[in-house]
Amino acid sequence: MITLYYSPNACSMAPHIALEEAGASFEARPVYLRKGQHKEPWYLAINPNGQVPTLVVDGVPLTQNVAILTWIGRAHPEAGLLPSFASPMEEAQFLSLLAWLASSVHPAFGQQFAAPRLIDDATERERFVARARAASEANLARIDRMLAGKEYAFGRFSVADAYLFVFLHWAKNAFAYDLSPYPNYVAHRERLLARPAVQRVLAREQEAMAASDAG
Repeated sequence: MITLYYSPNACSMAPHIALEEAGASFEARPVYLRKGQHKEPWYLAINPNGQVPTLVVDGVPLTQNVAILTWIGRAHPEAGLLPSFASPMEEAQFLSLLAWLASSVHPAFGQQFAAPRLIDDATERERFVARARAASEANLARIDRMLAGKEYAFGRFSVADAYLFVFLHWAKNAFAYDLSPYPNYVAHRERLLARPAVQRVLAREQEAMAASDAG
Protein backbone atom coordinates (compact mmCIF):
# COMPACT_ATOMS: atom_id res chain seq x y z
CA MET A 1 0.00 0.00 0.00
CA ILE A 2 1.25 3.49 -0.88
CA THR A 3 0.18 6.64 0.93
CA LEU A 4 1.36 10.11 -0.07
CA TYR A 5 1.15 12.78 2.60
CA TYR A 6 1.12 16.10 0.79
CA SER A 7 0.13 19.72 1.24
CA PRO A 8 -1.75 21.43 -1.60
CA ASN A 9 0.53 23.49 -3.84
CA ALA A 10 3.64 22.55 -1.85
CA CYS A 11 6.73 20.78 -3.22
CA SER A 12 4.87 17.52 -2.57
CA MET A 13 3.10 18.25 -5.85
CA ALA A 14 6.13 16.70 -7.61
CA PRO A 15 5.71 13.15 -6.25
CA HIS A 16 1.94 13.58 -6.48
CA ILE A 17 2.35 14.11 -10.24
CA ALA A 18 4.89 11.29 -10.50
CA LEU A 19 2.55 8.79 -8.84
CA GLU A 20 -0.25 9.75 -11.20
CA GLU A 21 2.06 9.48 -14.18
CA ALA A 22 3.18 6.06 -12.97
CA GLY A 23 -0.40 4.82 -12.79
CA ALA A 24 0.26 3.83 -9.19
CA SER A 25 -2.47 2.81 -6.81
CA PHE A 26 -2.07 5.20 -3.88
CA GLU A 27 -3.92 7.20 -1.25
CA ALA A 28 -3.32 10.95 -1.22
CA ARG A 29 -3.71 12.39 2.28
CA PRO A 30 -3.50 16.17 2.71
CA VAL A 31 -1.46 17.68 5.53
CA TYR A 32 -2.20 21.39 5.71
CA LEU A 33 0.99 23.34 6.35
CA ARG A 34 -0.81 26.61 6.95
CA LYS A 35 -2.82 24.93 9.73
CA GLY A 36 0.35 23.55 11.30
CA GLN A 37 -0.69 19.94 10.82
CA HIS A 38 2.88 19.00 9.87
CA LYS A 39 3.88 19.74 13.49
CA GLU A 40 1.10 17.73 15.10
CA PRO A 41 2.14 14.59 17.02
CA TRP A 42 0.36 12.19 14.68
CA TYR A 43 2.32 13.47 11.69
CA LEU A 44 5.63 13.78 13.52
CA ALA A 45 5.26 10.09 14.34
CA ILE A 46 5.31 9.45 10.58
CA ASN A 47 7.89 12.07 9.61
CA PRO A 48 9.91 13.46 12.55
CA ASN A 49 11.23 16.22 10.26
CA GLY A 50 7.74 17.72 10.17
CA GLN A 51 7.87 18.24 6.42
CA VAL A 52 6.00 17.16 3.33
CA PRO A 53 6.09 15.05 1.33
CA THR A 54 6.18 11.71 3.07
CA LEU A 55 5.60 8.55 1.07
CA VAL A 56 4.64 5.52 3.15
CA VAL A 57 5.16 2.23 1.33
CA ASP A 58 3.84 -0.85 3.09
CA GLY A 59 4.23 0.91 6.41
CA VAL A 60 7.74 2.24 5.76
CA PRO A 61 8.04 6.04 5.49
CA LEU A 62 10.26 7.66 2.88
CA THR A 63 11.06 11.38 3.02
CA GLN A 64 12.77 13.98 0.79
CA ASN A 65 11.79 14.57 -2.80
CA VAL A 66 15.02 13.31 -4.36
CA ALA A 67 14.60 9.92 -2.69
CA ILE A 68 10.83 9.74 -3.20
CA LEU A 69 10.96 10.64 -6.88
CA THR A 70 13.77 8.18 -7.50
CA TRP A 71 11.84 5.42 -5.72
CA ILE A 72 8.69 6.11 -7.74
CA GLY A 73 10.67 5.89 -10.96
CA ARG A 74 12.44 2.67 -10.00
CA ALA A 75 9.33 1.04 -8.53
CA HIS A 76 7.34 1.65 -11.74
CA PRO A 77 9.82 1.00 -14.56
CA GLU A 78 7.02 0.41 -17.06
CA ALA A 79 6.06 4.10 -16.78
CA GLY A 80 9.50 5.24 -18.00
CA LEU A 81 9.75 8.00 -15.40
CA LEU A 82 13.53 7.73 -15.18
CA PRO A 83 15.71 8.46 -18.20
CA SER A 84 17.48 5.61 -19.94
CA PHE A 85 20.94 6.14 -18.49
CA ALA A 86 23.77 5.23 -20.84
CA SER A 87 26.38 5.43 -18.09
CA PRO A 88 26.78 5.97 -14.34
CA MET A 89 27.78 9.55 -15.14
CA GLU A 90 24.43 10.24 -16.87
CA GLU A 91 22.59 8.88 -13.84
CA ALA A 92 24.73 11.02 -11.55
CA GLN A 93 23.93 14.12 -13.64
CA PHE A 94 20.22 13.37 -13.33
CA LEU A 95 20.50 13.04 -9.55
CA SER A 96 22.61 16.20 -9.50
CA LEU A 97 19.73 18.14 -11.07
CA LEU A 98 17.22 16.77 -8.56
CA ALA A 99 19.59 17.64 -5.71
CA TRP A 100 20.09 21.19 -7.01
CA LEU A 101 16.34 21.70 -7.25
CA ALA A 102 15.97 20.52 -3.65
CA SER A 103 18.96 22.34 -2.18
CA SER A 104 18.97 25.65 -4.10
CA VAL A 105 15.84 26.32 -6.14
CA HIS A 106 13.38 25.24 -3.47
CA PRO A 107 15.01 27.14 -0.55
CA ALA A 108 15.05 30.43 -2.47
CA PHE A 109 11.29 30.18 -2.90
CA GLY A 110 10.90 28.87 0.63
CA GLN A 111 12.43 32.05 2.01
CA GLN A 112 9.80 34.10 0.20
CA PHE A 113 7.01 31.98 1.64
CA ALA A 114 8.48 32.15 5.15
CA ALA A 115 9.44 35.83 5.33
CA PRO A 116 6.05 37.22 6.46
CA ARG A 117 5.92 34.97 9.52
CA LEU A 118 9.64 35.13 10.38
CA ILE A 119 10.55 38.81 9.99
CA ASP A 120 8.51 41.48 11.77
CA ASP A 121 10.38 44.56 10.60
CA ALA A 122 8.90 45.61 7.25
CA THR A 123 12.13 47.08 5.85
CA GLU A 124 14.22 44.09 6.82
CA ARG A 125 11.57 41.75 5.44
CA GLU A 126 11.50 43.63 2.14
CA ARG A 127 15.28 43.37 1.75
CA PHE A 128 15.21 39.69 2.65
CA VAL A 129 12.48 38.92 0.11
CA ALA A 130 14.26 40.95 -2.57
CA ARG A 131 17.43 38.87 -2.13
CA ALA A 132 15.47 35.62 -2.22
CA ARG A 133 13.53 36.74 -5.27
CA ALA A 134 16.74 37.66 -7.09
CA ALA A 135 18.13 34.21 -6.33
CA SER A 136 14.92 32.62 -7.64
CA GLU A 137 15.03 34.66 -10.82
CA ALA A 138 18.62 33.56 -11.41
CA ASN A 139 17.60 29.94 -10.86
CA LEU A 140 14.66 30.26 -13.25
CA ALA A 141 16.94 31.73 -15.88
CA ARG A 142 19.35 28.82 -15.47
CA ILE A 143 16.49 26.32 -15.86
CA ASP A 144 15.26 28.21 -18.92
CA ARG A 145 18.68 27.87 -20.54
CA MET A 146 18.76 24.17 -19.67
CA LEU A 147 15.39 23.64 -21.38
CA ALA A 148 16.33 25.45 -24.60
CA GLY A 149 15.50 23.24 -27.58
CA LYS A 150 13.99 20.53 -25.35
CA GLU A 151 10.47 19.34 -24.69
CA TYR A 152 11.54 17.80 -21.39
CA ALA A 153 14.64 17.99 -19.25
CA PHE A 154 15.98 14.56 -20.27
CA GLY A 155 14.44 13.91 -23.68
CA ARG A 156 11.14 12.44 -22.53
CA PHE A 157 9.00 13.12 -19.50
CA SER A 158 10.66 12.08 -16.24
CA VAL A 159 10.24 12.74 -12.53
CA ALA A 160 12.60 15.70 -12.98
CA ASP A 161 9.93 17.44 -15.06
CA ALA A 162 7.37 16.92 -12.31
CA TYR A 163 9.74 18.67 -9.90
CA LEU A 164 10.49 21.48 -12.35
CA PHE A 165 6.77 22.13 -12.75
CA VAL A 166 6.42 23.09 -9.08
CA PHE A 167 8.72 26.11 -9.21
CA LEU A 168 7.15 27.88 -12.16
CA HIS A 169 3.76 27.09 -10.60
CA TRP A 170 4.89 29.02 -7.52
CA ALA A 171 6.46 31.82 -9.55
CA LYS A 172 3.22 32.39 -11.45
CA ASN A 173 0.54 31.69 -8.86
CA ALA A 174 2.11 32.50 -5.50
CA PHE A 175 4.39 35.42 -6.38
CA ALA A 176 3.16 36.79 -9.72
CA TYR A 177 6.59 36.78 -11.36
CA ASP A 178 6.99 38.18 -14.84
CA LEU A 179 7.53 34.96 -16.76
CA SER A 180 8.41 36.56 -20.09
CA PRO A 181 12.20 36.14 -19.54
CA TYR A 182 11.71 32.35 -19.37
CA PRO A 183 10.05 31.27 -22.65
CA ASN A 184 11.51 27.75 -22.63
CA TYR A 185 10.38 27.15 -19.07
CA VAL A 186 6.92 28.55 -19.82
CA ALA A 187 6.61 26.22 -22.82
CA HIS A 188 7.65 23.32 -20.57
CA ARG A 189 4.93 24.29 -18.09
CA GLU A 190 2.33 24.40 -20.85
CA ARG A 191 3.32 20.91 -21.97
CA LEU A 192 2.87 19.62 -18.45
CA LEU A 193 -0.48 21.36 -18.04
CA ALA A 194 -1.69 19.38 -21.05
CA ARG A 195 -0.86 16.05 -19.40
CA PRO A 196 -3.89 14.29 -17.84
CA ALA A 197 -1.91 13.24 -14.77
CA VAL A 198 -0.99 16.85 -14.02
CA GLN A 199 -4.59 17.93 -14.54
CA ARG A 200 -5.78 15.29 -12.06
CA VAL A 201 -3.27 16.41 -9.45
CA LEU A 202 -4.13 20.09 -9.82
CA ALA A 203 -7.84 19.31 -9.50
CA ARG A 204 -7.30 17.10 -6.43
CA GLU A 205 -5.10 19.67 -4.71
CA GLN A 206 -7.51 22.48 -5.51
CA GLU A 207 -10.34 20.42 -4.04
CA ALA A 208 -8.27 19.77 -0.92
CA MET A 209 -7.51 23.48 -0.58
CA ALA A 210 -11.19 24.34 -0.91
CA ALA A 211 -12.07 21.77 1.75
CA SER A 212 -9.46 23.29 4.05
CA ASP A 213 -10.86 26.79 3.49
CA ALA A 214 -14.38 25.56 4.17
CA GLY A 215 -13.30 23.84 7.35
